[in-house]
Amino acid sequence: MKTMPGKHKEPTIAFRPSAWARAIIEQRAALSGIYKKDFITRSCVYSNIVVVGRRENVQRIVDSMQEMQMVMRKIAGQIQSGGFSLSDEGYKELKRDYLALVITVADIADGAAYLFDKEPPAERRNWKAELELEQYRHVLERENRKAEQ
Repeated sequence: MKTMPGKHKEPTIAFRPSAWARAIIEQRAALSGIYKKDFITRSCVYSNIVVVGRRENVQRIVDSMQEMQMVMRKIAGQIQSGGFSLSDEGYKELKRDYLALVITVADIADGAAYLFDKEPPAERRNWKAELELEQYRHVLERENRKAEQ
C-alpha cells in the first residue's frame, strides 16, 4: 500500500495538555534525549495504568475479556476443523490487537495489586522495556554483521 505525498501511514493521537503539564512534558522529553513523540509514546506504553474503580470501567474490562475469549474460541474451533483462513495482513492485525489487549489487562491487574496488599511480580515490572532493549540489541547485531562483511 502506497501512501500519498503528505499523508501519514499511521493515525494521529492528539491531546491538549494544560500549560503546566505541557511544560513538564517538554522538559522531560528534552532531558530524555529522545524525540518528543518517542518520549510520549514510551511514557504511555511503559507507565502504570490507573483505573478509576467505577463500575462502568470495570465492566468495560470484563466485556473486553469476554469478547476476546469468545473470538479465541471461534478461532480455535476453525483451526481444529481446518477452516481457518486469514490473510497475512488480517493475521498481523488480529495478533496486534489481541496482544495489546492482553498486555493492557495484565498491566491493569499489576497496577491494581496495591488494592489487595500485593506487589506485581518483579519479573513483570519492566518486561516491556526489556523486550524493546532486546529488539535494539538484535538490530545492532545485524548492523554490526553487515558492517563486518
